[in-house]
Amino acid sequence: MSSRADKKSAAAPLLRLRSRFHPLMQLYRHPVRLTVSLLLMLFLLPEAAMLGTKFAGLPVFVSYVFSCVAVFCVVLLPQFCVAFVNCRAVAYEFHADHLSFIENAMLRDKIRVPYRSVSAVHVRQNPLQRRLRLADIVIETKPVGFEGMAGSETVIDDIRAARRVREKIETLVAAYHAGAQTPAP
Repeated sequence: MSSRADKKSAAAPLLRLRSRFHPLMQLYRHPVRLTVSLLLMLFLLPEAAMLGTKFAGLPVFVSYVFSCVAVFCVVLLPQFCVAFVNCRAVAYEFHADHLSFIENAMLRDKIRVPYRSVSAVHVRQNPLQRRLRLADIVIETKPVGFEGMAGSETVIDDIRAARRVREKIETLVAAYHAGAQTPAP
């Protein structure tokens, strides 16, 4: 029984993070999707309003209001729902020797980043995130064993209190490197 408890405690993450969902940030991160959605709304709105006045006999103003709501529900609301599901499904788990996460809700592949390849952790914040009191944590990695190759980065989007979280992550990485450098008995 105690070996199961030891396995569970060893497998439990030391730190677990989730991105914060904010509709404005979703629109900001996908400008092409936003542009296409607004163009769809622009072209669908008069047609939907015309259908409301012609076939339902609604006044023009009421027809436009219903059309705005209907077009919003058809064009933008599904995008927000998918983004919300992604924010709830993606969790970043920091273990003693690695970071693991699932990239999105549809592709459930678990990605594992060992701490030995982490080269830097820093906070990145754009003006909208500053206004919403959010920030991104960027974890830069370098390939282990390949000195001439460029590394990659893992971005944890829209985190509150990102500076404190960055310090915790740096502490975990430093603890791993300190433990890895001490010789085994």
